[in-house]
Amino acid sequence: MSTLVVPASRELDARHPPNITRQIENRIRHGSKGEPAPLSTPDRKARDAEKVARRRQSLIEAAITVIAAKGLPGMTLADVAREAGCGYGLVSFHFESKERLLLASLDALVEEYRAAWHARSDAHADAAGKLEALIDLDLGSDVADDRHIAVWTAFWAETSRNADYRARFSDLNSAYLARLEPLIAALAATEPAAADVSLIAGGLSALFDGLWIDSQIGGGRGEADWTRARATCRAYLHAFFPGSFGPETDPRP
Repeated sequence: MSTLVVPASRELDARHPPNITRQIENRIRHGSKGEPAPLSTPDRKARDAEKVARRRQSLIEAAITVIAAKGLPGMTLADVAREAGCGYGLVSFHFESKERLLLASLDALVEEYRAAWHARSDAHADAAGKLEALIDLDLGSDVADDRHIAVWTAFWAETSRNADYRARFSDLNSAYLARLEPLIAALAATEPAAADVSLIAGGLSALFDGLWIDSQIGGGRGEADWTRARATCRAYLHAFFPGSFGPETDPRP
C-alpha cells in the first residue's frame, strides 16, 4: 500500500497561490467530509428572507414608538432611524417612503390584534366565555396600553382623508363584527334578546371604540379605569343577557 506524503506548508506555498494552499491544507487535515457544507440556494434565500423580516419588524416597532410620541404628521424616517439605532438609508431602503412605512405599521397592528383576539376567544368553549375574553383583551393591558391606543387613534383620525387607512379599518371592523355576531346569536338562542343580534354586536363594538377614545381624551387610564371600562361592557351585555352576565356595580370607591 502506498503512503500519502503530506507536503509541508512552505512547499505548498511555493507551488500554489495562498487561497489554493489553504484549500489543500484543509482537505488534507479534515478530508472532504470534514469541510462545512455550503448553504444551498434555497437555504441561503430563506436565511436572507428571515434576516430582512427581522429588520423590517424592528423598524416597524420603532415607527410605532415614534407615532405614539409624535403622531402621524410628526413622524419622519429620520426619527425612526434614530429610534431603531440605524442609518436613514436603511429605513429608506426597506420602506422607500414615509407612507409605505405608515401602512406597514398599521398592517402590523391589525395582524397583531387579529392574532390576539383569535387566541383569547378560542381558549373558551362557550359564547359568554369568549365575549368575556374579548372584553378583557380590548380593555386590558395587552392591546389597550397607552402606546398602542395612541397609535390606533392617530390612524383613526386620518381615515376620512386617507382611503388606504379607511379600507383597513373597514375590513377590520367587518371581521370583528363577523366574530361578535355568532357569539351574540348563541346567547340569544337561550335568552331571547329585546334587540336585533347585529345591533347588539354593533353597539358592543362601538362601546369598545368609545372607551378607547375616552382614554385618550382623559390622558390615559390606570388599571382602576380599565376595570371600570370592562364593567361598563358587562353591564351593557347584562341588559340583554342577564342569565349570562351578572349585574355590575361601579368598581370605583
